[in-house]
Amino acid sequence: MFKRRSYVFLSLPLLIVAGSASAISDVQYQSILALGDLNGVALHCGYHAETRRIKGTLIRTLPKRRQLGEVYEEATNKSYLKFIDEKQRCPEEADFVKQVDQAIEHLQTLFQK
Repeated sequence: MFKRRSYVFLSLPLLIVAGSASAISDVQYQSILALGDLNGVALHCGYHAETRRIKGTLIRTLPKRRQLGEVYEEATNKSYLKFIDEKQRCPEEADFVKQVDQAIEHLQTLFQK
């Protein structure tokens, strides 16, 4: 019984973003979360060019579904608050830009049409 509940819990992200004809994979879902996480850090650290770049990439790359934007926004909010709660230090901007580059490239590869 516990395994069934775990399975149902793990599949919830797919149910949340499922469209009438298709759903995204867990890997695609995780790539959206990763960019939301990075966006929260960028907001806190004042890396405004990166927040614009991340959001622009999502707009151009993701299927136009409200649920995907909500996943991203929730991840951004959690990341921002976690950063404050844990009193993290801002990464060096050059290193952070590289992280964003990698996350964007990964997302674009996963959502190629």
